[in-house]
Amino acid sequence: MNSPLLDSITDPSLTEISRLRALMDSSQSALYLLKPVRDEQGEITDFIFTIANKTLAAFIGQEPQRLIGELHSRWFPRYKTNGIFEHYCRALAHHEPLQLEHHYKSEDMDRWLTVVANRYEDELSVTFLDITENKRIQHQLEATIHQIRNSNENLEQFAYIASHDLQEPLRKLQAFGDVLQSQFADSLVDGEVDLVRRIQNSAKRMQVLVRDLLTYSRLSTQSEPFENISLARLIKEVLGDLEMSIMEKKAAVEVGPLPNLLGNPLRLRQLFQNLVANAIKFQKADQKPRIQIRARYPKPDEMPEELRNQTQRLFLLIEVADNGIGFDEKYKARIFQPFQRLESRSAYSGTGIGLAICKKVAEIHGGTIDVTSQIGQGSTFKVFLPVYEQPG
Repeated sequence: MNSPLLDSITDPSLTEISRLRALMDSSQSALYLLKPVRDEQGEITDFIFTIANKTLAAFIGQEPQRLIGELHSRWFPRYKTNGIFEHYCRALAHHEPLQLEHHYKSEDMDRWLTVVANRYEDELSVTFLDITENKRIQHQLEATIHQIRNSNENLEQFAYIASHDLQEPLRKLQAFGDVLQSQFADSLVDGEVDLVRRIQNSAKRMQVLVRDLLTYSRLSTQSEPFENISLARLIKEVLGDLEMSIMEKKAAVEVGPLPNLLGNPLRLRQLFQNLVANAIKFQKADQKPRIQIRARYPKPDEMPEELRNQTQRLFLLIEVADNGIGFDEKYKARIFQPFQRLESRSAYSGTGIGLAICKKVAEIHGGTIDVTSQIGQGSTFKVFLPVYEQPG
C-alpha cells in the first residue's frame, strides 16, 4: 500500500519546485514575479507579488510568504512617483528586458540598485541588484579624477609661469651681472666683484631649478606617444651627450646587450641620462667612476611591492650600477622625492629633482624605479619597465 506522504516526497514536480526555490533564495539579486492590477478601462494601477525570493524580502525586513498576494505599493509606497512604476509598465508593454539604475532612498535606507524588468507571459519578472558599494567607488574615482584634473590645470599654469614669467627676470639678472663685470669691472672693489659673482651664480642655480621644475611638471600634464625604441642606441646617445663628463672624470662605462621596447624616447633618454650623470657625479674625489648598464628579466621576488600584483605582465629590468659614494638605504624612498638631497650642495651640484624625474618617467611607462646601495660601495638603480607588444 502506497503512502500519500511518500508519494509527495518522491513527486518530481515538488522536487523541482524545491530546487528552484533554493536556487532563487541563494541569489544575491532580488527576484520576484509581478501580476498587473488593472482598472475598468484596462489601465495598470498597481502590481501584485506572485513570487518573491529571500533577498527581496530581506530588503524590506519581511519573509517571502508575507509578500505573496500583496500590492507592490504597500511595501514600496514611493514606487509610483520615483519612476519604477513607469519602468514596470514599459517593460510589460515590450518583449525585451528593460534596465534601470535607481537610487532608492527612504527614511531608513539609501541604496543604489540596478533594476531589470522583463515580460513573462502576462506577468512581469523583475530582478534588482544592490550596487551601492560600486557606486561609492565610482563616486570616489570621479572625485579623484576631478582632483587630478584640477592638479594638472595648476601644473599647466605653473609650467606657463615657469617658462615665461620666471625665466625673463632671471635672464635680466644674468645680463645685468654680465654688464657689471664687463663694463664696470675696473670700478668695482674686491667685495663688490664677489657680490656680483654670487648674484650671477644664484641666478644660474635658479634658472636650472626652474628648468627642472618645468620638466617635472610637464611629465604630469603631457601625454606622448610610445614607439619602438632600441635601448642600445638610446644609451649610446646618452653616453655621447655625457662624453665631456666621462672624459673629464675618466669614467669607464660597460654596457651589456640591451633589447628593444616600446616607450617614449625623449622621456627614457631623460631617465637614463640622469642615472648615468649621477653615477659620474657622486664619486670620491680620487676615484674613477665605473658604471655598468645591463638588462634582464627579473625574478618574481625581485619585483618591487607596487608591481607584484601585476603577474599577468612581463617586465624588463635595466640596472645602472656604479662604484660611487653610495648612501644608507633607509633614505631610498626620500631620494626619489623632489628637492630631497642626501649630500650638501657645496660638495655636489644639482637641484634634487633628477631622481624624481626618473621615477615619474618610469611610472608614466607603467613601471617604477628602485635602488640598492651601501655607503662607500656604490649604488645600483633598477628600472622596471613593462614589455608591451608592438601594436599591429
